[in-house]
Amino acid sequence: MTFTTRRKLANITLFMLTLTSLILLGGGNYETLNITRVIASDPPRSLAMLQGPYRFFPVPFWALFHPLSILFLILSLIFNWNISLYRRKLLLIVAGAMLLLTLATQLYFAPETGVIANAPYSDTVDEVLKSRAQRWVNLNYIRLAVDYGIAVILLLAVNRNIVSPE
Repeated sequence: MTFTTRRKLANITLFMLTLTSLILLGGGNYETLNITRVIASDPPRSLAMLQGPYRFFPVPFWALFHPLSILFLILSLIFNWNISLYRRKLLLIVAGAMLLLTLATQLYFAPETGVIANAPYSDTVDEVLKSRAQRWVNLNYIRLAVDYGIAVILLLAVNRNIVSPE
C-alpha cells in the first residue's frame, strides 16, 4: 500500500470518527439540555415524557452512532498508527476517554436511567427520587464535558496535515 493510499485511509477514518463523535455530542447536548433537566425537575410526575406509547426513547440513536464511533476509532488507530505520531497520541487519549465514558455509562448511567425512568407515575413529587435524578443530571454534565474534550481533540487531530516521510 502506497503512502498516499495510507494517508487517504488515515484521513477518511479520522474524519468519520470526528463526524460520528460530533453527532454523538449533538445528541448528548440535546438530551442534557432538553430531556434530563425536565426529567429531574419533579419526578415521578416529570417522568411522563419517558413513559407510555409516545415516550422519548433515544436508544436507537445511541445504538447506531456509538458503535460506529468505536469502529471508526479502531480504524483510525490502525491507519494513523505509523503515519502520524501526533495523531496516534491524540487518538490514544480519545480511546481512553471513550473507554471511561463507556464504563461510566454501563456501570452508572444506564442502570440509573432505568431506575429513574421506571419509577411509577404519580402526580406528586418524590424528594428522594428528585435528589437522585438531580445527581444523575449533574454527573451527565461532567460526561458531556468529556464529550466536548473528545471533540476538541479530534478536531485538532483531523486538522493536522500528514506529510510524506520522503
